[in-house]
Amino acid sequence: MAESAVVLSDEQRGIVEQTIRRHCEIRKWSILALNVRTNHIHLVVCADRPAAEVMNQLKAWCSRKLSDALGLTSTVARKAGRRRWFSEGGDKLEIDTEKYLENASEYVLDGQ
Repeated sequence: MAESAVVLSDEQRGIVEQTIRRHCEIRKWSILALNVRTNHIHLVVCADRPAAEVMNQLKAWCSRKLSDALGLTSTVARKAGRRRWFSEGGDKLEIDTEKYLENASEYVLDGQ
């Protein structure tokens, strides 16, 4: 890890959820299940892009909004503040059956 682990506060979790919902709305991606935890995020989304691209876009926008909320808006502050809010990579699974979709959504919403 490049930096210490992140534990999101309730306010930060709200920022992340709102950012994901807004970005998906703009991109016309359908959120089927979303759960922003203190130390990770689960999302089931229907998108017209490869999963890696969806994940990268959402991480980038959430990172920007989290940094902005901490006042890390100037070049100097950005360099001095947290540079990484999320780990590299993440699981990206293609859901190919109705049953899998049902199970994945249930896990995201209730199985944690």
